[in-house]
Amino acid sequence: MDHVKKLELEIAAKKACIEDLQVAMAFHKQHGTYNLAAECAWRIKKAEHAIRRLEIQLQDNKNFGGLIQDLAQRGIFSRTVKKLANENI
Repeated sequence: MDHVKKLELEIAAKKACIEDLQVAMAFHKQHGTYNLAAECAWRIKKAEHAIRRLEIQLQDNKNFGGLIQDLAQRGIFSRTVKKLANENI
């Protein structure tokens, strides 16, 4: 599985986790266990931050992959690799 697909799955899992935490938070509010509801809210905030970080990482990977494809199609990528290989010898 490629890195982009893993990031997409991780984002989807975090979003599902947030939905579950929202249900749990509503349950705890209804039953008066506000400390547990507050903990759910804290975990939601933490998951939202992680999603933002993962989405930025996903976009960076997609942009980098597009750049590599473009360079490869133009033949620049292979010439650069060969040049670097010769310089390191």
